[in-house]
Amino acid sequence: MKSSTLRILLVVILCLLFAGCATKKAAFSPDSLDGRLKSGQLIQKANNFDVLFDKSSSMDDPYGKTTELGLANDVTKRMISTIPDIKLTAGLRDFYNDKSTLLYGMTAFDKTAFIKGMETLQWGSGPTPMEKAIDGAAIDLQGKTGNSAVIIVSDFENIPGVDDLQPAKVIPAVARLKAQYGDKVCIYTIQVGKYPKANLVIDAIRKEAACGFGVNADDLATQAAMDAFVEKVFLTTPPPPAAAAPVVEQVQEAKAEAAAPAVALELANIHFDFDKSAIRTPDREILKGHADWLTKNKDYSLTIEGNCDERGSQEYNLALGERRAMEAKKYLVGLGIDEKRMKTISYGFERPLDPGHNEAAWTKNRRDQFVPALNK
Repeated sequence: MKSSTLRILLVVILCLLFAGCATKKAAFSPDSLDGRLKSGQLIQKANNFDVLFDKSSSMDDPYGKTTELGLANDVTKRMISTIPDIKLTAGLRDFYNDKSTLLYGMTAFDKTAFIKGMETLQWGSGPTPMEKAIDGAAIDLQGKTGNSAVIIVSDFENIPGVDDLQPAKVIPAVARLKAQYGDKVCIYTIQVGKYPKANLVIDAIRKEAACGFGVNADDLATQAAMDAFVEKVFLTTPPPPAAAAPVVEQVQEAKAEAAAPAVALELANIHFDFDKSAIRTPDREILKGHADWLTKNKDYSLTIEGNCDERGSQEYNLALGERRAMEAKKYLVGLGIDEKRMKTISYGFERPLDPGHNEAAWTKNRRDQFVPALNK
């Protein structure tokens, strides 16, 4: 009798213990990526990101013990908290009821300010104009340098014949974004809920974007899963170090360098005023020095690289960079340098010397660089 009572009591205690474990929420401590970043195991991949957040009426649908909107809020905040301490430009944009509004950014990423910008994401309303958010992201990313991530958080519910999310509008918007930024922009999707046909539009977005991937919010419930997602979006592993050249090759290269004529290791840059391509007076002396060097080293040609600061569209800055490079070439021709020894190229705002978003950085980035090369 006593033995049976003890067994029953033990079963009851075990059930209570398991029940307690089942309802206990896993702790979330977003800090594991920082250590790997500081140790050099990971390096930064994305320089900018824009979160497009679905606030349409379907997001008010119940899901588990919350709503789809509640889950979307939770997973987005945990993603933001998990992003390591790297320099980013960030934005948050909602879309619902035939409009899209920028709630945060685009500005230097600050976790506290970003999450505060989410305060209006409390309830859903109206249809799902996702294409307007994507077009808005194209505007948000104008003038931003480096690689960008566009992260769409939505249930992706699209019902044929219903005036809601419309793939026929969304996919062309993705195409417009890619046409403007090319492989500098990747699109990532976080689906909340389990709408069965969501993959139809998600797969179409992924195909048009050509880079990026999709996950379901349920699959990001653990710290490890969120770490993996953030790592894939924002970080990458560094390339392996280049193998050292054999000693014999090193000796041969040293002899070749010793036999070569004196080469300027670096020809000084010249700089420009904002939105200008005219050669400034101080830079004319620099160009005279370059002309003198080219006169003494006739076996060398020169590539003139035009660069701009981050303000303005990509197309405009590519044209401005070319004008700046051409002005330097014309000036050198006027000093007696054969134009056939020089070529020009524009990088627009793609190669900043200083990644800052201020006048001090922009002043450095508005420049021509001069790259000498031995004629073959």
